This record gives sequence, structure tokens and C-alpha cells, in this order.
Amino acid sequence: MSYPQLLFTPTCRSAPQWVAQLSGGFYMTAMTALTRRRSDNPHQENWDVYFSDIHVGTIGQRVGVPTSADQWGWRVGFFPGMDPAAHCQGSAATFEEARATFELAWQKLQPTLSEAQFEEWRRSRDFHAWKNRMWAEKCRMPTQNQNGQSTCFCGAPISIGCEEHIHTVHRGIGA
Repeated sequence: MSYPQLLFTPTCRSAPQWVAQLSGGFYMTAMTALTRRRSDNPHQENWDVYFSDIHVGTIGQRVGVPTSADQWGWRVGFFPGMDPAAHCQGSAATFEEARATFELAWQKLQPTLSEAQFEEWRRSRDFHAWKNRMWAEKCRMPTQNQNGQSTCFCGAPISIGCEEHIHTVHRGIGA
């Protein structure tokens, strides 16, 4: 289970210039909007970071880097919904530095995002979860039938343009 985190840490030495400008040396802020969940990888420590129900980034141990290099990496951004050129990433010596720099990057990025961008990600998440459930239940997709018709696992008749059915009936299936 994820809990809001309280950060109080010095500016990261590996942080970009704008981080030092934002933080002014030390900062203290509550991460009430961001939560993190440990990933399922048993071989390395990785954390998925969420803003509400949107997976907005990752903080984790870097693989294959020399011991003299930063051992932690972070990336902020999500797709679809966000231009991949707007994603940002970096590295840090410790988890605490990576988390602090991640939060500062998110504080800069989040005000530039619209609800439509978050909604695009949610729709994609729900579509892929619905599609996987259809396959798991051995249901045929409408595109697999010559007439373009099929039956959803919930019993509703669907056609090739079934996005509205997924959005209204199966909203949050991938959450």
C-alpha cells in the first residue's frame, strides 16, 4: 500500500539547473498527489509513481552501470496522452535524491498537463485491460468476425466501433 510521503532533503547534486532554482537549497513539501507502488521485479528495487490513477513515472535502481556511477534513475512522463519529447529523466546517487528530483520535475510538468491528456491515458489503459479480458475469456473481437460483430464478455453485443461501450460499461477495468 502506498502512503503520501513527506520530503525534506537538500538539493540533489545531479539535479538539473532548474531544480536548484526551484528548491533554493532545502525544501519541504507534502507529496499528497503522488503515491508510489513497489514493482513486481524481485531482482531490483523499482517504484511506479502515480498521480491519482495515472502512472506518471518510475524511480528505480539502474542496471549495468559501474559502481562509480549514480545507482538510481528516474523518469517522469506517460504515454499516450503526453508528447514523448516532454518526458524527462535523470539519475541520482541515492533513492532519496532520485525521489526528490522526480518530485521537482513533476511539479514543473504537472501544471502544463490538461485533464484531456490524463483521460487519453485512462481510455488507453481501460481498452487494453478490456482487450486482455476478452482474450482471457476466449471471446472473439469484432474484427475477428466477417460481419464486424461480436459479444463482449459482459454479454453485450458489440461492433468494431466499441470504444464507447468500453468507456461507459467497463470504465476503470484497468485501474
